[in-house]
Amino acid sequence: MDVKKHLTIDEQIELLKTRGCIIEDEELAKNILLDINFYRLTSYFLSFKESEDKYSKGTSFDKVYRNYLFDRKLRNMLSYVIEHIEVAIKTRIAYYHSLKYGPLGYLDSNNYNNKFDENILQANLNKYIKRNEKNPIVIHHMTKYEGKFPLWVIIEFFDFSDASKMYSQLDTKLQKEIARTFNSNSTCLSSWLYCLTHLRNCCAHYARIYNTIMISIPVTPKNYKSKFNKTIFSYLLVAKELLKNTSDWVNFVIELAALIEEYKDDIELYRLGFPSNWYDLMIK
Repeated sequence: MDVKKHLTIDEQIELLKTRGCIIEDEELAKNILLDINFYRLTSYFLSFKESEDKYSKGTSFDKVYRNYLFDRKLRNMLSYVIEHIEVAIKTRIAYYHSLKYGPLGYLDSNNYNNKFDENILQANLNKYIKRNEKNPIVIHHMTKYEGKFPLWVIIEFFDFSDASKMYSQLDTKLQKEIARTFNSNSTCLSSWLYCLTHLRNCCAHYARIYNTIMISIPVTPKNYKSKFNKTIFSYLLVAKELLKNTSDWVNFVIELAALIEEYKDDIELYRLGFPSNWYDLMIK
């Protein structure tokens, strides 16, 4: 099967119009399509599709573009929240593992559970050292300490995914000890870190969040008021559990409410899994 042919900007505009998209300012639309890949932007038309090649009545380019802007701003806000969680889990892993096994204890396979793969760890270490070979911290440890990096140093170069995997490979007691610092348990925390890693990657690679089903259902804590699902809202409730009672979380919710108010005429909150009482659930 042949791939779709390349369309000029003018042809992209005409295609949108034949599908029922209202374009009031074609020059503005053309400029937007020069900045935003047609394929990327048309994913935001999914909410407005009536059939494969037809949009619902009243669909406008401006409204779809505002969906895109809302999504972009939401991703930026989520990145800030996830950064806090990523730094916190790295700090706890480094602190509690080093406290129990010493600064280089992370290199010993005996200090993990049976999920641990020494070859994968070493490959990751080589990758991070190579990637940061000109970093003064790496140069310092390569020259002064013969390439030996305490866990609290090297973990700063880990991405969230590798930190999440390391947590799942810790021995049971360490997992529980770290989970308790989040007022959680190790089963929930392992699941939550996996889910938030996916969300972080979506944000980092500018993937669409609005009207998206996430990769996995986070484990719901016992006696929780509702069951988690694959919506962004459930992922936000997970973030709330990990940042509970912090000013960062409160500020995020307040800013989120302002963002939703700004785009209330353009978005539909159910496409993010938000219930009508979302604010109370996130702030209390």
